[in-house]
Amino acid sequence: MPLHALTVLLNRGKTQQQLAPSIEQAYLGGRGVIAWMLYHQLASDTAPLSAANLLIFAAGPLAGHVDFAASGFIVGTRSPFTGGIAYSWAPGQWGAALRRAGYDLLILNGQAPEWCLLQIDHTRVVLRSAAHLLGLDTMETTERLQAELGADYVIICIGPAAEAGVAYSSIVAEGRYLAEPAGVGAVMAHKRVKAIAVRGSQPLPIGDERKLTVALNLIRQRMQHSPLAQSLQQSGSMHYFIPALERGALTRRNGQDGLPVAHLYDLPAALAQRGQQDGRTYTSVPIPLASDLSALRDQPLPLPELEMVAGFSARCGIIDTEALLSIADLCLRLGLDPVATSAAIAFMMECQETGLNHAGTLRWGDDQAVLAALTRLGTRRDKRDVLSLGVDEMQDIFYDSDRFAPQVKGLAMPTLDPRALTGVALALATAPIGGDYRYAMMYEELLEVPPAWLPDAPAPPRATSGKVVRLIWHERLAAMLDAAGICRRLGLMAYQITPGEVLALINAVTEVPLSAADMGRLGERIVTLERLFALKHGYKTIPDELPPRWQETPLSEGVAAGYVPPLAELLPEYYRRHGWNSNGCPTTPRLNELGIKK
Repeated sequence: MPLHALTVLLNRGKTQQQLAPSIEQAYLGGRGVIAWMLYHQLASDTAPLSAANLLIFAAGPLAGHVDFAASGFIVGTRSPFTGGIAYSWAPGQWGAALRRAGYDLLILNGQAPEWCLLQIDHTRVVLRSAAHLLGLDTMETTERLQAELGADYVIICIGPAAEAGVAYSSIVAEGRYLAEPAGVGAVMAHKRVKAIAVRGSQPLPIGDERKLTVALNLIRQRMQHSPLAQSLQQSGSMHYFIPALERGALTRRNGQDGLPVAHLYDLPAALAQRGQQDGRTYTSVPIPLASDLSALRDQPLPLPELEMVAGFSARCGIIDTEALLSIADLCLRLGLDPVATSAAIAFMMECQETGLNHAGTLRWGDDQAVLAALTRLGTRRDKRDVLSLGVDEMQDIFYDSDRFAPQVKGLAMPTLDPRALTGVALALATAPIGGDYRYAMMYEELLEVPPAWLPDAPAPPRATSGKVVRLIWHERLAAMLDAAGICRRLGLMAYQITPGEVLALINAVTEVPLSAADMGRLGERIVTLERLFALKHGYKTIPDELPPRWQETPLSEGVAAGYVPPLAELLPEYYRRHGWNSNGCPTTPRLNELGIKK
């Protein structure tokens, strides 16, 4: 089946096209096709917040087929933070609905003259006024549209934070799932698209039912005997919270203190206890993406994720469970990326603590001040709040603050401290989307026993041996999963699917003939193209480095005391194994080998 793309010209109309079979063969779908399209169809002088920037939504060819597929979506654009590609990932059913409506990709181009709602019902594609939706939060928007259009529509939308111009606003799927990391919400707001409602019911064909059943049974049998899978089924990504504490990776006060407060160890159990009061899950994948917990506002809330809880507890000092749940609720309703939000607040707290900012309104551990700050971010104002700019722009305002600004290449860093985890440090420094280790989803340093199919021998978190090989393995597998439409949490966070099983699922469902070697090249091709995009859009060489605090200043206490990431030792090997030159630029022979044309 060829890839079908729907392009909506927001000030003119719509077009449909089928992509050449060679593109599907080289990039498969999902994230791969987003990278190809942005690299080849976006002019190098296109500003991120211009009408000409493309906002591309995609679901891989397995989306909507099987329980193990990610029926959510990936959305990509030119990043307002980095200038490179920005991706956000969201679970749920919107991606499956898009494919059942007949489209593998949705491309938004231009800028609507007024705020609009995009309604897709198979071949019927309509732009409608969204004036009545402005100011509604993401849950209210979803409920209003399903009441107006029908409960069988699947909704994604932006919230009041994006309407108010917050740089790190997010898209929210189904009123429940934040698309992370940050950046795409601001682009969608600039295009004046409040929401996209999709209804699709077309059946999706499967190439080989028997092969698909065999592969799924192998995965199910493994999961039944995996303590890691069982723990993730109960607590999601919060499974990694205690291991991160034990390895010294959750440092406090924006990375100043290496010793955690004792109460942090109680947070996972306290949150799990709240979740047991409802316990429902709302996705079909075997690793639940959102379990409900008891409501704060007469409505069940999704269980908070690792990066949200760690970001506001360890990083900002909020340790009260109810306050954390209120913060999670506000981020979801307002459409705020929790990583970027907690990074901006922690950075501002330190600027005020050190006297760079004299406002004094944000103090470590002041939950009421944080909640008030979030509320302001969701309020339209004549003059933008400095906090709404994000860490990268904020550091330009406060002199000498770049040494402790938690960002890499302009993108906010998640909470895991790279001084405790060498692989995470390398992932943060090298990710072409900016400093987010979830690009490669490298959590194996937090496991007692990593899966046997990882390359090279396991090494302690602060060792260097094997870290480059393992990061490249994670990068490639993440790219393959994203291109195919297979759940990232299943393949990487839970490590419950092998590369061979990924290949079996792809071959069972699609008509694309891939070998194991083809699949490896597919992952490397996507990663390399993303690197090229970053070079094309502003960098002669890409600064693969961390902020001074995390690269040069060791902690004085805690498990990770006295250690800084040895990037100078790791980067040459990383570049060499990718086939790049000493500056981290892909070489012509490597591009020819991968079939990439500059």
